Amino acid sequence: MRKAGQLIAEYLREKKLSSNRESPIGMGAYGRVYPSNLEGYVIKEKHRPGEWTNYHDNSYTDEAGLQAAAAEMGIAPQVSSVETFRGGIGDRIEMQDIRKNFEMPPVSSQWPTGQNAIRINQQLGQLALKGIDLDDRHAGNVVYNKMTGRPMQLDFGRASRVEGEMQIDALTRATADGFAAAGLNDVAEIFRDTVYDLMAGGDFKEAMDVAKQGFSRLQKIKEPILS
Repeated sequence: MRKAGQLIAEYLREKKLSSNRESPIGMGAYGRVYPSNLEGYVIKEKHRPGEWTNYHDNSYTDEAGLQAAAAEMGIAPQVSSVETFRGGIGDRIEMQDIRKNFEMPPVSSQWPTGQNAIRINQQLGQLALKGIDLDDRHAGNVVYNKMTGRPMQLDFGRASRVEGEMQIDALTRATADGFAAAGLNDVAEIFRDTVYDLMAGGDFKEAMDVAKQGFSRLQKIKEPILS
């Protein structure tokens, strides 16, 4: 049984979180983000089930695991803890508060463009090589380091583990989109067609080798190439 001191501490924590929940930092269709009771952390809390779960079927435990893997690569905030509840409503992920060093610029398009898009697709390729397909990196889910411009992803609700053909596809999409963002549309088209032709012919090893070679080239690009 839990001791009285522990019960009191939990009560005080929930009371503080309830107050913080009323002034969220961010609000989405399926959850809200608000300050944790611990300094330097925020909480993402689910306030209703998402219809998209039939597609990806991510629990908050799955989501936190994928985010933690990305955090090790410097692509996401560090995860502190995960709490789940019956029915999923109120599930919480506690994570590092990165607002001091990262910001979301004015959004002019649903999807990042230019140098931001190049950097983002380089990160998507890195994740694909680790077997993760992020799948939801629209502008509202990305913040940028105030000093360096390095992107960081805030939401892993639609991310998934991939292998085999799906991993090749994830790496190919990231690389081709990165080439296109750099202004290399012809290269993007040729690269994409080459990989998918190899996959269609059943040569998956060669397809992955070509995808990796293309991504290696993308990683060397720092900014859009002027025509």
